[in-house]
Amino acid sequence: MARNTAVSQLSIVDIRSGHGTEYLCFPPAGGTVLGLRGLARAAAGSAVWGVEYPGRGARLTEPPGESFADLAEEIALDCLDRFGAEGFSRTVLIGFSMGAFVALEVAQRVLGRGLPGPAGLVVVGACAPQRRVPGKYAKTDTAEAGRLLERSSAGYRHSPELREYALDLFLGDLRLTSAYPGPAKVPLSCPIVAFRGADDPDFATGDEDIRAWRAWTTGRFTGCVVPGGHLAVLTPGEEARFWDLVRFGLEPCDV
Repeated sequence: MARNTAVSQLSIVDIRSGHGTEYLCFPPAGGTVLGLRGLARAAAGSAVWGVEYPGRGARLTEPPGESFADLAEEIALDCLDRFGAEGFSRTVLIGFSMGAFVALEVAQRVLGRGLPGPAGLVVVGACAPQRRVPGKYAKTDTAEAGRLLERSSAGYRHSPELREYALDLFLGDLRLTSAYPGPAKVPLSCPIVAFRGADDPDFATGDEDIRAWRAWTTGRFTGCVVPGGHLAVLTPGEEARFWDLVRFGLEPCDV
């Protein structure tokens, strides 16, 4: 049986005109494309796409990815099949937390084929790869995973069934992230925009973890602090502001 593609359209506009910037969103740990639909609805007419990792959503019957490298290779091929090389070059990749690393890996794999990279990379709630602590979550138990999940998945709090489902995915993604050795030292040439929440405990020691994303592009870098905690931009009511910041390339912020 053929697998479902990793890339699906999320925005309510039905356009494939071949003109203008489009957006491809990579969910955080424990996330699915379903959790990105609110963000897509707030995109005010732009084409927004989402990545579904194997083992969840429409791909529930598929085995989970064994590594970020495997995930990125599969997604890169799906992107080229869906958008073509030219279309991919007009696409901004947006990675939320764990999704930031997958998005970077996808961009590098397309570049590694001698093709143009994406139009931009937006990373939200993720430290720069070289600032990671490998194995940090390798021994995380269910209780601790539940506390971490609460930071970015408030929508699950009132649905025990959905929370249980998300927690299983989250634990698997934490182990995948812990085993991630980091990307190859291949910088992009597109702009990189890095967000962190002002109250995100992952950045309690300062902003160097977010500023360090600058090393991953030869192009423009912008770092910005937004109100709220981890992945606060996904909170209902905050999505439109997020798109404003992305679309206008962000006015320079001191971080």
